[in-house]
Amino acid sequence: MAPVYGVYGLLFRKSRRRRPRPGSDSVGLRKGGTMGEPNNVLNVYMNRPDRMRSVLEYYLGEKLPEDWTFDEEEGFYSIRNAKGKISSRQRDRIKKVRAAGFSFLLGLENQYSVNLIYPWRLMELDCRAYGLQIDRLQMKNAGEETAYEGGDDFKYRYRKEDRLDPVLNLTLYWGKKRWERPLSLGEMTTLRTLPLKLCQLFGDYRVHLISMRSIPEEALGKMDSDLKYVLGLMKCTGSRKKYEAFILENREYFSRIPKSAIDVIDVCTNIGNIRKYLQFEKNETGEEEADMCRALNEIEKHAEKRGRKQGISQGETRLASLINKLAADGRTEDIKLAAADETARRHFYQEYGIA
Repeated sequence: MAPVYGVYGLLFRKSRRRRPRPGSDSVGLRKGGTMGEPNNVLNVYMNRPDRMRSVLEYYLGEKLPEDWTFDEEEGFYSIRNAKGKISSRQRDRIKKVRAAGFSFLLGLENQYSVNLIYPWRLMELDCRAYGLQIDRLQMKNAGEETAYEGGDDFKYRYRKEDRLDPVLNLTLYWGKKRWERPLSLGEMTTLRTLPLKLCQLFGDYRVHLISMRSIPEEALGKMDSDLKYVLGLMKCTGSRKKYEAFILENREYFSRIPKSAIDVIDVCTNIGNIRKYLQFEKNETGEEEADMCRALNEIEKHAEKRGRKQGISQGETRLASLINKLAADGRTEDIKLAAADETARRHFYQEYGIA
């Protein structure tokens, strides 16, 4: 009997160059924090089932039944090629979603920058998810207790009744630049140049993309997870007054904001200066939280203190300049008057043109 490497291992060879994971930022873009590339931060944040539920509900345009569960699924794929060498791929997040009467795999990929070969990468990852399911079935069917019937595929250890969970995918795009294309495998090809009848033979592969920064405020308000606060704040970061007002209006959340959410805000916005004023404490579940409202107060106090110091320094500089000019003109008595009387001092400033 021929060795079973798995169907997937026979289809894909190890690439010669190491490719970055889908969703990763090739230049490691960071603004204000020290957590690493955006993809890592976004992956940690989007691991919570309630956040995944929110984006799926937004894409579908309706609430999901309460009995739907999101369980972690294996997203690390080991591949053995025809020569027996092993390589691996890993997707951002994949959950097994179970509901009454059906189940499916939901792959969630985070993108911070536009990727021109992304449809192919996504197709490759979904193929590996199917391949992993086939490998599991083959291992199960390789047991001596498995009975094969007519029509079963003994060679590939696959039976007529075996079924795979469908792999569905959503891509969350967090970048500022508009993602126009490619949104399908066909857009990466010269498909349009082919005769129509030949195009019918082409198996296209679509990218189901959500532009996170473009989700309307009305839709954010319907979300049951803290995505509505994180994305809502991202919409306000063009104005300091707006984002400070948004934080204070949603004080209940931002006074206990999870560290994973702060990391996303830090990566995706230009308000990273807040982070150094945050103090993290663990909540009852062991997750780290911080009070962003208190941090804003600390920033304001620091700014006021710095303003007072600058004002004192500028006042001393002006007075020193005035004294030098009065001394140069031999006006000794006026020097004493300027030091003691604010009204006289303002008069002398105006006389000598000292701003």
